Amino acid sequence: MLVLLTALLAGILGGYAAGGRLRHLDSLRFSRAWLVVLALLLQVVAFSPLATTLGESVGVALHIASYVLLAVFVLLNRNSWGVVVAGLGMGLNMVAITLNGGYMPASPTALKYAGVAYAGETSNNSGVITESTHLAFLGDIFATPSWLPAANVFSIGDVLIVVGVALVIACAMRRPTAVEAAT
Repeated sequence: MLVLLTALLAGILGGYAAGGRLRHLDSLRFSRAWLVVLALLLQVVAFSPLATTLGESVGVALHIASYVLLAVFVLLNRNSWGVVVAGLGMGLNMVAITLNGGYMPASPTALKYAGVAYAGETSNNSGVITESTHLAFLGDIFATPSWLPAANVFSIGDVLIVVGVALVIACAMRRPTAVEAAT
């Protein structure tokens, strides 16, 4: 969720810096936007106590299914560069998660820097990088410092998601209304 909040803030600030207006966001239209909402709901369930009750394999399946829904959304909305960039980030995350048993691999060094401690090999959606980790460089290898509120680890895929969502917002804010375009 911190990734999305960062993207929203960056997009709004970028949009204003480019002379945009928040009111232009009402012109944003996406095909099958409900897929994003459903994907986020699946992730909420996948990392909730309910998933623990349903079993680890169900939680993993829900996590991967959420990325499949997001991939469909990206394909349907590939006419937006921001969606394509965010989709590339989601794709990189999906590959890392799928190849590593449904968990995003996380660097122990990054976890320590962020002040995030896991009791076991996995927690929430992250697993600690080991010698058997596939494509570890796609994992959560970056971190915000522990002194920041909500410090955490993140991946190159997360960076692309932030850039893509920020682009969507900033570009939409720049769109002139019909009245502004006529003047």
